[in-house]
Amino acid sequence: MRFIFFVLLCAVLMVINACSNADDLAYSQRIMQQRAAITYKFLDPATTPLTQAKLANFKGLPYYEVNKNYLVEATFNSSGNQTIFAMPHTLNRAYEYVEVGTLSFNLNGKNLQLMSYLRKGEMGDSVQLFVPFTDLTGGKTTYSGGRYLDVKATLSVKKVRIDFNLAYNPYCAYNVDFSCPIPPKQNHLPVAIEAGEQYKTVY
Repeated sequence: MRFIFFVLLCAVLMVINACSNADDLAYSQRIMQQRAAITYKFLDPATTPLTQAKLANFKGLPYYEVNKNYLVEATFNSSGNQTIFAMPHTLNRAYEYVEVGTLSFNLNGKNLQLMSYLRKGEMGDSVQLFVPFTDLTGGKTTYSGGRYLDVKATLSVKKVRIDFNLAYNPYCAYNVDFSCPIPPKQNHLPVAIEAGEQYKTVY
């Protein structure tokens, strides 16, 4: 009887493990598809941020390996007053944004927080939050000016998923003619986010 129970238990665990592996594979494939779409934009002369000279030498964007540990659930806390402010951009420019609310989450055992934003006039319940940030990889394996996240959220719901595997560089990392938002000081993370897009200076 014990042997039969043991065999059944092993079978159940094998099914659970197989389902888990299938979910992980599907998740990795979704990330890779999104990265391929970004690469396509870089290769297309109509949408690339690269100069003609850089495009000629372009061989793809560098990324960290997909790591599901960097997919986290965050608690969204609305700012309430929807403060409008001028977010500094490169090229000495600034554009109006709204502080929408904070995203609080735990990553690798550390409690962290990021402020999320929307361009003025984009408010609604279902939105795509703009989350610019820096972390301790900046200037080493990632762009020194920081990276961005676009986070889908329903503002009436308290839980939001943040996927750092989708972190990307601003276009000004590749072409100084672009003006890009500079991550506010409150979004400087004191940890290394080893996920998402990396950076190299030569293309």
